[in-house]
Amino acid sequence: MTDKFTLHCAWCGRQHGTDADATRCATCDGPFRVDVDLSPMAGRAPAMLRNRDLPGVWAWFDLLPVRDRRAAVSLGEGNTPLLAAPRLGASIGVGTLLLKDETRNPTGSFKDRMLAVGISRAIELGKRVVAVQSSGNVGAAAAAYAARAGLDAKIFVPRTAPPEKILQAQMYGADVFRIDHDSPSDIFELLQWACDEFGWYLVSTAAIYNPFTLEGAKTIAYEIAESLGFDLPDWMIVPVGGGGNIGSVWRGFLDLRALGLVSRLPRLVGVQAAGCAPFVDAIRLDRTAQEALATRWPGMDTVAGAIADDVVFDAHVALPAVRDSGGTAVAVPDAETLAMEAALAKTEGLFVEPAAATTLAALKRLVGDGVVGPADRVLCLMSGTGLKDAGVASRLVSAVATIRLERDAIAARVNARTARGLEKCHEARP
Repeated sequence: MTDKFTLHCAWCGRQHGTDADATRCATCDGPFRVDVDLSPMAGRAPAMLRNRDLPGVWAWFDLLPVRDRRAAVSLGEGNTPLLAAPRLGASIGVGTLLLKDETRNPTGSFKDRMLAVGISRAIELGKRVVAVQSSGNVGAAAAAYAARAGLDAKIFVPRTAPPEKILQAQMYGADVFRIDHDSPSDIFELLQWACDEFGWYLVSTAAIYNPFTLEGAKTIAYEIAESLGFDLPDWMIVPVGGGGNIGSVWRGFLDLRALGLVSRLPRLVGVQAAGCAPFVDAIRLDRTAQEALATRWPGMDTVAGAIADDVVFDAHVALPAVRDSGGTAVAVPDAETLAMEAALAKTEGLFVEPAAATTLAALKRLVGDGVVGPADRVLCLMSGTGLKDAGVASRLVSAVATIRLERDAIAARVNARTARGLEKCHEARP
C-alpha cells in the first residue's frame, strides 16, 4: 500500500523513512521535504477537497502529512476571512487589495495552522514534551496546542520578545526560557542541544528543524483559492522571517496546480524589515539555498520582531517560491511599516502586528516603482494581530487624558479637536 506521504532530502534527494523523528539527512545534513501523495485526490471536484466535518485545518486532512485522524489536534484554526480593503487600496494605488486575515486564528497568528500539524505529528510519534524557539507567535501557538493535546511545552524566547507574547505562552502553561541573547540561530543551536539532551521533540516552524510543522501553512493557499473560485490574484505579498511561510504557501499553490484546479499562479513577494533582511539579500545576490543558510545577518534592528530571523532557515523552500513564481523581495524601513500599521487600522478596521504591516509598506513601494500596476489584484497576508505587540503600537497614538465629569469639559474637548481639524485642512490646501 502506498504511504500517504514521503520524506526526501531537499538537497541530495535521498528518500528517508517516514516513521523516524530525524529532521536532517544522514547523507548530506540537508533539510527534509515532506511530499503528500496527491494521486488519491486526482479528478476530485474542488468542493470535495475539503471535509467540512473535520475541525480547523483538518478539513484539508487528505492534503496534510498526518495519517491518523485521531491524532489531529485542533482549536478551530484556519478558515480565516479574505477581506477587501478598497479605501486603503485606493490610497496606495491598486484597484483590488485583498487581506488574508490570519489574526482570527485562536492564538492570533498564522502559526496556529503550523502547530496544529506539528503537535499532531508529535502525538503520532508518541512524544510527551515539545519545544520551540520563538520571538513569540510560535511559542504561543506551541503552548496552546500542546495544552490542547495534554503535552508539556518548553519555549525558548530571545530577550527582545514582547511581554504580551511571553505572557500568552505562560497562560497556556508552557515552561518559558527567556534567553539573554537576540540571535535566533544561536538560540536554535542551544535548543537543539536541549532537545537532544532531555528528549524533547522540536516542533519548530522552520522546516530545517521539523518539515511536518511547515506543512500546516499550505492550507492558507487552499483557502485563498477556494474563496476566489480558484481564480488566484496577480500578486501575493508575504512577510518573511526564516522563509517557511512563503515557501509553504507556494507549495500549497503547486498542489492545486498539480490537481488541475488552477493554471495561473500568483507572483510572490517576500518582505522583510530593512534592519534584518537576509532573504532579500539572498534574492538580490542570487544565493543558493545552502549559501543563504550559511549567511547570517550581521545585526538585527527592527520593530518587526516576528520576522527578525538572522538566517533564512528555510531557504530551500522560500527562494524557489519567489524565483519560480516570477516574484521579488523587498526590504522596508520601520517608519514605513508603522505608518501602514496605523493606516490599516484607521481605514479598514484591522489591527495587525508590524510584521504583517510590512506587506502593505512593500506594496506601496512596488506601486511607486511601477512593478505593481493599478489594475493588478493584490493579496497581502496579515500574519498576526497587533494585540501581541501593543508596546510598538503605543508609539502610534497619544496618551488619553482624563476629563472631568462635566458637560463643559466634554464640549471643550470636542471644540478643540474640531479646531485642530480645521487647521489641518487649511494647511493641506495648495
